[in-house]
Parts: sequence; C-alpha cells; structure tokens
Amino acid sequence: MTSPLKLLVGPPAAGKTTRLLQIAKDATQAGKRVWWVGLPSQRSYIYRRATESGALLGLEFLSSQQVYYRLLAHALKLKPLIKQTGRIAYVGEALLNIRRELPAPGEARLFTYAIAEAKRYGLSHRDIDSKIAGEDEETRRFREVFRVYEAIKGEQWDYDDFRSEALKLAQKLPSPLEPDLIIVDGFREIGPLELRLYQALAQHAELWLALPTIPPGETASEVLKPRASSQVSSYRAANPVAEARWVLRSLKRDLAQGLDPLKLAVILPEQENKAFLSLADEYGLPMMDEAPRALADSLAGRMLLDLLELPDYPTASKLLAIPELSPLAKAALNEGVAGLEAITVLAKSLGLSEVWQKWLALLEVPADEVAWAKSLVEAILPELRQDLSDALSWEKFQDYAGERAQEASRVAKGAQFRKWWAALLQETSLPQRPAGGIALLSAKLASGRRFQKAYLMHAVEGAYTIGEGEDYFIPEEQRQPLANVFDKLALPKRFLGRDSALFAELLGRADELIVSYPEADQGGPLIAEPELVGWQTPPRLPELPAGSRLELSSEQGYKAKREALDFGTINLQKLMRYDDCAFRYWAEEKIPAEEESPWWLKLLNDLRNYRKLNSARLEVLKENYPQAAVWLNLHADKLMQLNYGIPLPEDGDGPKAYIDAAGRSGSEVTLYRFSEPGRIGNATAAAEYINKRWNELWAAGYMLESYAGRIQRVNITVWPVLGEPIDTFEGGIGYLWRRITNRQEKAQQAYGRFAAGDASPKPGFRCRDCRVFDLCREGQR
Repeated sequence: MTSPLKLLVGPPAAGKTTRLLQIAKDATQAGKRVWWVGLPSQRSYIYRRATESGALLGLEFLSSQQVYYRLLAHALKLKPLIKQTGRIAYVGEALLNIRRELPAPGEARLFTYAIAEAKRYGLSHRDIDSKIAGEDEETRRFREVFRVYEAIKGEQWDYDDFRSEALKLAQKLPSPLEPDLIIVDGFREIGPLELRLYQALAQHAELWLALPTIPPGETASEVLKPRASSQVSSYRAANPVAEARWVLRSLKRDLAQGLDPLKLAVILPEQENKAFLSLADEYGLPMMDEAPRALADSLAGRMLLDLLELPDYPTASKLLAIPELSPLAKAALNEGVAGLEAITVLAKSLGLSEVWQKWLALLEVPADEVAWAKSLVEAILPELRQDLSDALSWEKFQDYAGERAQEASRVAKGAQFRKWWAALLQETSLPQRPAGGIALLSAKLASGRRFQKAYLMHAVEGAYTIGEGEDYFIPEEQRQPLANVFDKLALPKRFLGRDSALFAELLGRADELIVSYPEADQGGPLIAEPELVGWQTPPRLPELPAGSRLELSSEQGYKAKREALDFGTINLQKLMRYDDCAFRYWAEEKIPAEEESPWWLKLLNDLRNYRKLNSARLEVLKENYPQAAVWLNLHADKLMQLNYGIPLPEDGDGPKAYIDAAGRSGSEVTLYRFSEPGRIGNATAAAEYINKRWNELWAAGYMLESYAGRIQRVNITVWPVLGEPIDTFEGGIGYLWRRITNRQEKAQQAYGRFAAGDASPKPGFRCRDCRVFDLCREGQR
C-alpha cells in the first residue's frame, strides 16, 4: 500500500506549484502516469509551465468533476447527468407539486443553490431534520423541496451526486488507480467530501494536496515559508475610464518591450469586462477574455430572449429582433414608449397593427410548447446562422435551445413557459476557447495561476469578495464552525472572514503586480480596499506615451516612412497578388510557408523542371508519386508530347507568365493549367477558375500578338491531376478579347509600381483574411 495523503502547505506565491511540477516531472521521467487536478481555468497554464523545458509524456490535467467521472466510468457506475438548467427545472417541478402553484424561475434558482450547498457538504434531505429546522417555516419548506427534488430526479445524478458516489467508490476501491501519482493544486480551500475522497485515493496512489492553510484535523507533510517574490506597486486614477486607458497604454508598452502576451494578465471584477474590452479594441491589443459565456451572450441567444420577452413587455430594442417590425421599433424609440398597451396604440397609428398582432399571435404558446419552441427557432432565426462562431454552430444552438425548452416544459405552460424557457437559456453556459493573448481574468479565474506581470484593477471596497452572506433557509446560528464540519458533516457558518485569504492570493498573482483603483465613478466617490492598495494613499498614475490614435494631439496618425523597395523579379500570377495589395504581397513573401506543399504540387514542380518527358522520366515520376501512377500511365502519350514550365516571354525584364505545359499543332497552341485533384469537374468551373487568374489569358494574348500569322488560335485547357483535361473556352481564342487586354493594361500598370518599389497597402474587404493584418497600420476590418 502506498503512503497516505501528503499535504503541502504554504501561503500564496510560496512556490507550491513549482515544487509540485518538479515532483510531476520526476515521476513522468520514471515512466509514471500523473493526474494533475485543478480548476478548469488552470489547464493551459499548467501545461505551459510543465512543458517550458520540453515535452512531457504522462501528465494529464483533470478538473475535480473529471476525476469523479473517470473513477466512476472505470468502475462502470455512471448514471445520466442532470445539468444545472435541468436541476433548476426539477426544483421548479418540485415546488409546483408541493404547493400547486407555478414558481418563478428565480425562486427555483434560490432553492437549487441551497440544495447544491447541502449536497456539497454531504447532507441529504433527511439530515435537514427537526433539530436543524426548529420552528422555521422556510427551513421546513426547503427540506420538503429537497425531498421531492430527489424523488423526481430518480436514478439520474446531478453534479453533487457524482462527487458523493465517487467518494463511496474510492473508500472501497479494490484495484489500483489509473495514475501512479495524483497532484491536487490551485485551490484556495477544499471541502470535507473532497478531502475524504483524496484521503481514500491516497491509499492507492501517491497523492499530493497543496493548500494555503491546513484543513482542520490534518497535519502538513511539508510547509513552505512565505517569500517576497512579488513586486507590488499601487496607484490611483481619477475614474474607471482613466484607469483602463492607463492600463491599456502600459500593456502596449509591455508588448513593445518584448513581453510574452501569455505572461501578462489583467484582473478585474467580472462586471467590468465588457467596458474594458470595448476600450481594448481601440488600442489594438490581443486580449484573451476567459470569462464564461452564456447562450444569451450570443447574438442568436439575445434575439431569442428578446422574442420571448416581447409579448409581456415590448420595448424598442426587443422589437428590433423582428426586421418586419423595425419601423415600429424606430417609432417607439423616438416617442420613448414601451409596454404592450402603448406599443399597440403606436402600431395602430402607424398602420402596422396587423403586422404587430400577427407577431403577438405567433408568440402565443400552443399546447405542444416544445414543438412550438423548435419551430420558433427554425422559422425566425435562420438568418443568424452566418453570425454564429465555430464554438457555437447553428446545430449546437438549436440543440441547446431545444434542450432548455424540453426542461421548461416540465414546469410551465403558456406564457409562463416563455418565462421559464428564457430563464433556462440564460443559465446555459457555452464552452469557451478564446484566442491566445493577454489574459483578462476575474479573481476566480486568476486563482492558482502566476504571471510575469499583472494589473489588478478596480481595487475598491466590495469589488473583490467571497460574497459571504446569511443563507435564506438555514440561519447562521444553526450552522457549525468550519472545524466541526470536517469532523462531522454539517453546513458551515457563512461568515468566516475569508476575504483576507482572497486578497493575499490576488497580491501573489505575478512577479510584478500593478494595483490600481478609481477615486470615483458616475455613482460618486469610491473607497480603496486597503488590504490591496495599502493603508497609505498611493500616488496618481504616472504619465505614459499615447497608446492609440485617438490619444495623439494631431488628427493625423503615425505613418511609417516607406522608402522604395527592391522586390527583385516577379511572375504574372504574383503580380496579380501585388496589384491586389502591395504591402500584403511584400509581407507574405517574407513569411515562410507554414505547411508542406501537397504531393500534387510537388509532382507539378517536377514536371516543370523536366521541361520534357520521356519514358525513363515517366517511370521515375510513377515511382515517386504512386498515387498518380495510374493517371500518368493512362495519359502517358499526351504528357510526353507537351513542353513544361514555359516562361512567356522568354527574354526581357518584365513580368513573365509561367505556363504549366503547352503543345502546338500547326497554327494552334494549347496552354495547360494543372489543378488540384477533384477541384474542377466541368467546363463552367474551369472557365471560372481561369477568369480569376491573370496568367493564362495574358499568355494567350501574348502568343496572338507576338506570333501573329504563325499562331492563329490559342486553346486553354484545365487539367485536374488524376482527372481528364477540360477545354475551357469552346472554339479557343482567336483574337484579343476585352478580358485579355484588360489584363495586359493592369499588368503594365502594376509592374510600373512594382519596379518603382511601391509597397503601399490597399485597405478594403481583402483585409478580412489577411495573414499580415497585424503588421499593417492601415488595414480595415
């Protein structure tokens, strides 16, 4: 049997994670498997820290919930999961069954949180007995709702059931665990059930638990002393906007000095995120907002909520969810009216009464509310499909909305169904994988992570708090001290003074921490949090150079000097890219290709280099490209008649059209363009492909002009690799078409700028997919 739980204790920033990472690395180097258990927000951070000195094989990051799932799945004891929205719906159903009156979603949510707290401390509805309840009516009502909720959910498990069942399993676990080493780190505190679970797992694998303080009744295996590892500076700003602008300017300076964006962070209260991000766009900073997103935060989710709330209390903004009612929305905004009666009168005065009543009828909930909900999403919101991101596809949005409608139907009908559906949609959280950049974090998301430099903003009283407050159902005097809870399961007292631990953790989040706070906002003066900014009044924010164009004294923004560049030589197809945007062409030519060329392009390159095929060369190609061997063999005669890699013109300093292959028969010349396998299948697609290029049509014009009399017709053939050749233009080209002369004129003008070394950008729609947008000072998106 392995050693029991090893408890590593030390204050924030004492080096617990560094110590445990070394233990994990030693274990993986010995061929052991390691589970690292932490908060989901710490996953990327731990993997980055663990791999700083090279790859690491055998380390897996898991959240606590994933540990429960993994243990139960291994023992084949999983049950269906009830999500958070399902818990609220089941609690609502329990309230409905008890008092025969439909509860409000907010009331059900209150009971849901109370039930979750009780189960988190290992209590069932039977434990909320008369000894606790006394004569308190609300406590007795809570116990009854708890009992009915458990009966309704039956064999299904909520999140807290998974924890309890995993503990039962771990305490009688007969076989070894998957991992050889388990490390639990990044938690500010731990509950009694989690502690018992890890104590049980420690009997089967080496287990390290890191905490800032020793849990009641436990003994530390190793204690780390505090270390003065953070350089903390405090400043005050006049208001939140001045504070945010200063931080953004400072971040821009940090990036200019070479700091890695992933080693920078901004910590601020979650409610301040949107305002900060709206300013960050102005400064062009790559912010990584890690705040959890709800379905209602998406455009489609917001519009669906507006539709559901519209019949009960229509406003101008909610009317905008329906394009047909936009004139009514504008009128309501101009008149400053809201509410069903006022909007109905306004619609009648505008001659929109029929349309308005039609939509009110559409939003009436019929007997089959679930089918109505699905049809509402499908019929009214399909135009939003293109506005959804990869993380939230249209199919996923439909699934989420349908699941919430199914849950709401358990509780409510008619107009109340709309309210419940809307409430559950707002409770639906979405998976979040933001693009890399400077982390934007709340205090919770910053927990267990450390940065090279961080900015702790809005450090005023009440902004950062655990949120201790008396419970609605179980009064404080009926709760137990924390030490008793670990000895005998019970609900702990709420007022434990835990904010100080939060402040100590925040002050240890970075090697260099800048703490700032606004002296006032629109609501009036603000009071600084002394445990964060210090007990002496800090200095005002120091001056920093401008960080955005709007902060410059002149209206004209900075423009880099553009001296003429020596581009060297260019072919006609690249000249087309140059003409589209000279700056993008220049920058992309300097960036090496990120991916290896596909095999068919390598085959094409070999053909061009051969210039002419013979039997021996054909055999080499078949050996080097077995996927094309049948195709090469089938078209061997034709392929050996052609000339490859032909530059037109052969001499001169101007741009050249490089033809993949060409063949001549009397006064006719055929130019071949090889294309990707399967990309082009008919003459229409081939013509569209050639018309989007300069190369082949310009070459056709050059042949007709330069070899007038000898060449009377030019055919252009697109030949998909592994496919059949396709004649692009029926009858060929016998004279200079307008599209040919157009290319000649554009090429001449573009080459003049190219020869002069002009690398000016050309902002426009092309900026949307530009790889070098961040290098360009004039791009527009």
